[in-house]
Amino acid sequence: MKGLYIVRGPLCRPFLALPSRAFNRHKFSGRTRTVDKPNPSSLPITPARTRFAPSPTGYVHIGSLRTALYNFLLAKATGGQFLLRIEDTDRLRIVSDAEKRLYEDLKWAGLSWDEGPDVGGRYGPYRQSDRLELYTKYADQLIGEGRAYRCFCTPEDLDHMRSISIQEGGPTTYNRTCSHIPPDVSARRAANGEQHCVRFKCDHRPLVNDLVYGRYTKPEPEDDFIIIKRDGYPTYHFANVVDDHLMEITHVIRGAEWLVSTPRHIALYEAFGWQTPQFAHVGLLVNQEKQKLSKRHGDVDIASWRDRGILPITLLNYVMLLGWSLGKGVKGQQEVMDLDEMISKFNLGFTKGDITVNTKHEFLQKAHVKRLVQSTGPQSVSNLVIPAVEARVRKYEEQRMAHSPSRAEGTPTSDPITDPAAEFGPVTSPARSQPSENGEAVVSTEYLRKLLEADIQNYRDAETFVLRNRYLIWEVPDAVYHYSITHEATTPEIFTILQEPVLPGEEEASPERTRCSVSKLTATLRDLLQSIPDAEWTADNIDRVVKPFLKSVVRVSTKRTDEGDGYREESVDEPWGYHLLRWVVTALRPGPALIPSLALLGREESLRRVEKAYEIAKKARR
Repeated sequence: MKGLYIVRGPLCRPFLALPSRAFNRHKFSGRTRTVDKPNPSSLPITPARTRFAPSPTGYVHIGSLRTALYNFLLAKATGGQFLLRIEDTDRLRIVSDAEKRLYEDLKWAGLSWDEGPDVGGRYGPYRQSDRLELYTKYADQLIGEGRAYRCFCTPEDLDHMRSISIQEGGPTTYNRTCSHIPPDVSARRAANGEQHCVRFKCDHRPLVNDLVYGRYTKPEPEDDFIIIKRDGYPTYHFANVVDDHLMEITHVIRGAEWLVSTPRHIALYEAFGWQTPQFAHVGLLVNQEKQKLSKRHGDVDIASWRDRGILPITLLNYVMLLGWSLGKGVKGQQEVMDLDEMISKFNLGFTKGDITVNTKHEFLQKAHVKRLVQSTGPQSVSNLVIPAVEARVRKYEEQRMAHSPSRAEGTPTSDPITDPAAEFGPVTSPARSQPSENGEAVVSTEYLRKLLEADIQNYRDAETFVLRNRYLIWEVPDAVYHYSITHEATTPEIFTILQEPVLPGEEEASPERTRCSVSKLTATLRDLLQSIPDAEWTADNIDRVVKPFLKSVVRVSTKRTDEGDGYREESVDEPWGYHLLRWVVTALRPGPALIPSLALLGREESLRRVEKAYEIAKKARR
């Protein structure tokens, strides 16, 4: 597709050509010149009416969400109104559920609108397919004033004209064949049902005053572009201008790819004698290879961010900073904003040029999780992300069920977490809910909520959360226990240290050291946990019973000290009790705090794991 050019305007047909030197992808042809602009920190002194006008030919992506957000913020920061308008004139490309998804995605992100197809308003209807009579009326007005004409050329005619023009080295613009048809003849042919489009006469170079790019003009006059298509529907350029005027839009913030089309819009405003809104074209979002974002490049669709368990406010904060900033040198926590803060801090100081997407959402997610937990409690986060976590759990459970038992319980690979689903045991008993109709265990939503709230300070997204807490949702397979004790928990010198109490007048004696195996230590831990009745199985009681023992377990390691003329080695004690407990509970995998984990798993499951760990350690002679 590299050599396939789409000629905008009269011919409206694709053709192959050599790469242009004047027009590169993401670069518009034409000339910009700095214009005296208002201070970027200033806003209109009167309320702004803005709009977000997507086409239901696909789903909302981060670029269109950014456009919606900027228009929303400008309206709210000035006490104005934000409109939602559906531009559904491209009938062949409409996606059946795109409009429904549009409402869902914008509401999930936290945006609302004052007027729109679903809420109404005094300037409706807000769906372009319901406004066709208006476009016909204004097109007829231009025809009557001699500013537009009907074009009866067929696509085959246009192809032939283009071919001849290319062979002769001429322009590919429309040659105005139909502009010479007398108005009465044109009207009669149209009344007889002859198919046609309507073209706008434009023979000058309109000037655009843009808040970001300054004065912009194209190097050549606009050709006679189409405003009403052969199917009777308006083009984007025409409907956009008519609607913005009738809906009294004062400011239009949109992507820089529309700057090359804006001279056409200016020409239409001039032809009607209408007030032109203020335009601000913001930089295109591109990936690390400087290519325009598309669905081929990953997480573009808003739903994909929701499904990953990203907080709505994180995504809004993230897209706001893609082409806008609080000022030079402002970084870190100052960039973390909720929606009210975005409104209060918003200005028109947009970045010029392409904007490369980054990973700042990771920092923002962490910051917003912390903010929400501190202000409204962990439930506020778990309520938002629980659907994404449940979806990830279902995915891994389905993958686990698809693996053969020999793979799950057999000899592990050199790295047992390369394919996590293959290393999961059955869903652990406290995590199970009532079996589904097909008999498979379904993970309890309430259990997942408790798990989320127990480890909420480490929540980043649904995927990493589920993997981090895998062994609090699924059982630890014997193979993973065995692998961890033979490859990760090996240490030749493990002791328990018993410090006898010192009586008054007595000298402090050296603590008694007892060398122990992992299996013996695990048996001691089992006996301690068994002493706690089920009714008293709480984090506080578990900590009180096992903490002294865990603090007594050490391993001996060698410390080397550089003394200038050589190294001196000495033995030092390292705490090892909680390392032992981590192996028993999660086979040394990361996770939330261990004592709360035991409380969450419950007495029965905790003792079952300790017993399994003991048997494996004994078989491994550890």
